[in-house]
Amino acid sequence: MTVTAATANAIDDKLVGAVAIVTGASNGIGAAVARALVAAGASVVGVDREGSTVAGVAGVRCDLADASATGSVIDDVVSAHGRLDFLVNNAGLARHAAIADINLGELDLMWAVNVRAVIQLTRDAMRVMSARGGRIVNVVSTAGLAGQAGESAYCATKFAVRGFTEAAAEEGRLSGVRVTGVYPAGVNTGFWDDAVGDRPGFTADKAWLTPDQVATQIVSVLRTPLDIDVPTLVIRHPGDVDLAGMAAKLDRIRRA
Repeated sequence: MTVTAATANAIDDKLVGAVAIVTGASNGIGAAVARALVAAGASVVGVDREGSTVAGVAGVRCDLADASATGSVIDDVVSAHGRLDFLVNNAGLARHAAIADINLGELDLMWAVNVRAVIQLTRDAMRVMSARGGRIVNVVSTAGLAGQAGESAYCATKFAVRGFTEAAAEEGRLSGVRVTGVYPAGVNTGFWDDAVGDRPGFTADKAWLTPDQVATQIVSVLRTPLDIDVPTLVIRHPGDVDLAGMAAKLDRIRRA
């Protein structure tokens, strides 16, 4: 995207010319974030096993389960663009199962992508950003806030990312690197195709966020000046609660 003087006033100056990396950028939340950043005038590198087909995004094919491949991502982007302002660690996957049915190969895959790659990329980005500041957003999940039956292994990875993100936010204050953990509830993406065996049955009665809704909130964090810290952001659909059960509870506790 070319930003001219005539259009600059219509675009957030904070993002114009900024360099951002978005992982998991081929679809879902990652693609939505990449589109929003491009529209705001940023230079975006989309990292994904499939690269990225989002218009205006420089797609990089990388299997984040491969530590050696992941290890060159930050350096390659800085070499190409001369700087790094934002990192959005969005890539993640789930293989939900009852505890008795957990497959260790699937557990290793979740741990590699959901945890190790996030730690590795955050480490490398903080090394680069420490000279001039920057923002890192780790897309965690509400699965990192409360354990869920049938999602134990996935929750374990997200609790790990939550702990790492909170610690990174503390350390980042020493160098002006702001780290935010974003915790979306259920988002209607292809994530669920591999996460559960019966997606229609699993998701039929749920109120969903859209990728664009989550992306809007993530980009709002990236727009925030570095003198403001946003360590945690939880995003929920208003309908993602048992309203009837809540009303019944209030009736039971109401006093005359």
